Amino acid sequence: MPVIPPRFRYSLLAIALAATPAFAQTPPAGQPANAPATASLGSALSAFAAQHGVALSFDPALTQGRTAPPVDAAAGVDEGFSMLLQGTGLRAVRRADGSYTLQGAKTTRQTQPLRVGASDGKVALPQVLPFGQGVTLDADALDAQVKGNGDIATALRSNPAVQFSDTNRSSRNMGEIRPDDFSINGAPYYQNLFLLDGATINNDLDPADTPDNGNPAHNFDVPGGAQGIAVDVDLLESLTVYDANVPASFGHFLGGVVDARSRSATDGLHGKVWFRMARSAWDSIIANEAQQENFEESDTYKYQPQYDKYRVGARLEGRTRGGLGIIGTFTRTRSEIPLRAYAGGRETTGEDVNTRTQTRENTSATVALDWSNGEGLQLGANLSYAPTDDVYFISNSRDSYFSIKSGGPTASLRANWTGTAWTLRNTLNYSDVETSRRGDLDYMRNWLISDDFDWGVSGISTEGSWGNIDQHDRRIGYRFVADREPLQLGSSEHTLQFGAGVQRRDGDYQRLNDHRVLLSTATTRSCTLSDGSVDDFSCSLSPTRSGGTGQYFKRMFLFHAGQFEVSGEEYEAWLQDDIRIGNWNLRPGLRLDRNNLWKQTNVSPRLAASWDVLGDQRTVINAGVNRYYGRSFYSYLLRDGRERLRDTLDRTSASTRWEDAKSTRNVATNRLSDVDSPYTDEWTLGVDQQAFGLQFHLKYVDRSSRKDILRRKVDSPDRDLYNLNTFEYTNEGRSDSQTWTLSVSPQRPWEFAGTRNSFQLSADHTDVNRNYNSYEDRPDLFERVRLDGKLMYRYELPATQYLRPWSARLSTRTDIPAWGLSWNNFFRYRAGFEGTTEGTLEVIDGESVRNLTTRRFSGSWTWDANLEYRRVLPREQEAYVRVEVQNVLNRSNLSTASGAAAGTMYFEPGRSFWLEMGYSF
Repeated sequence: MPVIPPRFRYSLLAIALAATPAFAQTPPAGQPANAPATASLGSALSAFAAQHGVALSFDPALTQGRTAPPVDAAAGVDEGFSMLLQGTGLRAVRRADGSYTLQGAKTTRQTQPLRVGASDGKVALPQVLPFGQGVTLDADALDAQVKGNGDIATALRSNPAVQFSDTNRSSRNMGEIRPDDFSINGAPYYQNLFLLDGATINNDLDPADTPDNGNPAHNFDVPGGAQGIAVDVDLLESLTVYDANVPASFGHFLGGVVDARSRSATDGLHGKVWFRMARSAWDSIIANEAQQENFEESDTYKYQPQYDKYRVGARLEGRTRGGLGIIGTFTRTRSEIPLRAYAGGRETTGEDVNTRTQTRENTSATVALDWSNGEGLQLGANLSYAPTDDVYFISNSRDSYFSIKSGGPTASLRANWTGTAWTLRNTLNYSDVETSRRGDLDYMRNWLISDDFDWGVSGISTEGSWGNIDQHDRRIGYRFVADREPLQLGSSEHTLQFGAGVQRRDGDYQRLNDHRVLLSTATTRSCTLSDGSVDDFSCSLSPTRSGGTGQYFKRMFLFHAGQFEVSGEEYEAWLQDDIRIGNWNLRPGLRLDRNNLWKQTNVSPRLAASWDVLGDQRTVINAGVNRYYGRSFYSYLLRDGRERLRDTLDRTSASTRWEDAKSTRNVATNRLSDVDSPYTDEWTLGVDQQAFGLQFHLKYVDRSSRKDILRRKVDSPDRDLYNLNTFEYTNEGRSDSQTWTLSVSPQRPWEFAGTRNSFQLSADHTDVNRNYNSYEDRPDLFERVRLDGKLMYRYELPATQYLRPWSARLSTRTDIPAWGLSWNNFFRYRAGFEGTTEGTLEVIDGESVRNLTTRRFSGSWTWDANLEYRRVLPREQEAYVRVEVQNVLNRSNLSTASGAAAGTMYFEPGRSFWLEMGYSF
């Protein structure tokens, strides 16, 4: 049943829903009802590109202060750009990937205000790229989303090719702010490529080990996530997702490419400050009655009944007289999650408080520089530092706070030159992604409850945590790209691109200091050691509650300080040619990757084609055949070494020194084996259609993935080197997926009754068959189970994550310029799916077999909305307030269940609110 929130929540809900198009007022007297014959050049270009379904990017300084004449909508792409740019000295240049950019002479710089929301009649929705290769969201489209925690995944919820986990985010853990994982076209969530200003920001240490499916307080593992850096969408100028027919310039993925670009400076001195907040006091937590007590008296991060999330940001930008653009942005998101320190409602006295606060904190600081001499030379630099610090504690334990640190710095230096025929781009990238842990003490002790150690629950008083660990994934690389202007050869036009790059990678795992974990006590009457000294660390004469006169530890796990490193180089080279012959475009490409860390060389052929049926861009048919190679991760190599850092010390008397105790070195539970790069073969077919003022985009993507990596149990390991539960990574994973996607949106906003309206309707049908969920599936894949009465191995079970069979999504935007209001809605329906619940054990042929039952999860739909009011102030200033509501109707949508009992069922987040206020100049 829902946890009832204060009435203030309903007041916010009323505000969020107050404005609708029906209440729009007409323009004041004297204000023209129709748009003028001319519009700003930048807006006209963007609107024309959106109307014709092509991507256009350019330096805003090139168009500021310029206007454009009206252009016939029936004009072709190149003809229309020429008409819009006539007399400006600018020209639209088509890149090899089918997108366009502007080149030309210097422009007169004028100061323009930094706008908070969308303006100039643009459609603030995702724009489809040529060849059906994906979509781009510009700054206006990103701002129009219900942003929530402000991560990339939230911004991509309207993308029909993207699927989300049913366990990452639920009503029980709404205080979390880490980025959600997502799958593109059915691929594993950790096989997407994430780029920030050209620098790779993937976590390739152990991306499948996340706090949701792992354990933050683990002896060896430090959980992270697929996105090594939590990118704040408020820092971005654009976000492009390539989900099919991906150009040859991108590699190292099986799903898709997420290319994030930071904002660049406009002219003059501008700035913005903003503040966002969300509170559990405003929100609903949906749970079954069986979970009520778990929520109300929670002592674990898995249940978060209270939280306060805050986000602050500031941006300052400008351009010097010499043309140097400078923009700096800082944001910090913090969540505070109060929890009980002890389970079972246990109360404490004295200095040991019973309420402790876990925190989550993301920080992003970026500086971007750009300069052009106006004659072809462009220089740029993007520097970013984005650390994450998540603080946990171990329940029922003293001095047990520890922090998980992730993220890190990235840098990108660029030098581009545009000549008469060629554009040459040089980029130097650096990133350092960490996943580390810090604790308060260099030991952990599990005492029996006694007068001196009286704080425990269930007979044990614990103190300390699992020690300090550092993990880093460092990359430094250079990339060269050459683009040629269209070259006419007979009746064909060729746009060539080739490039090459090299990248040095270093991964390491380091335990910073010796760490002692003391377990398993026995009774004693003395704490005097054999050398006459008194052991006051691992022995106590305080009488135990169980009746003992004293206790000593008879077993210690000693984790030694140590470090393991792996390093190597990666090389890449590619060539592609965008060939135009009449109404046809063919884009053959070839990519070569060499990795000396894994000693693998992979060749990826790429081919995309499009046919403009009538030559007017109204009906375009796309197709493609491609191969993509995925990544391998450091955990395969580092796991073996880190497990050998542990010694087990045993003694049978309190007088035995630990130096004299029996010592056993831990043997590895993972065996190294050669693995090949996983790959997927793809073919696609799609059509882009313009009709009735609408744009239709229909696409089919078929993928067959082979040699996927999974971890399996070894049946007969070498007993001298490995224990009885030994695993190895193999290429036995495989999957097949078929994905249909459809999106519909207007070519331009619809204007009526003083409002400006746009929408995007999208739907998908996804069929995925995969014999694993991730390479770190915890159960033994070769264990036998019984599913609905049928005996099989675990690897034969269907995957259970990111596999909703179909969904429908509707995004709408309404602007009421006269009132300064904008209203955005996002409706999503996700079809039901089949999962499994685990039951009792059954003995079959002398083997214990787990019984599993298929469980049908019903479909779910939600409505998210945001309402923003902007107030124009004198001297080009502006203030705004924004209210976001997620799950407006507070629907109870069951997301997952690990068993049949009500206490194992979890729901999608209930109604929740964000309030944002900001000021810009």
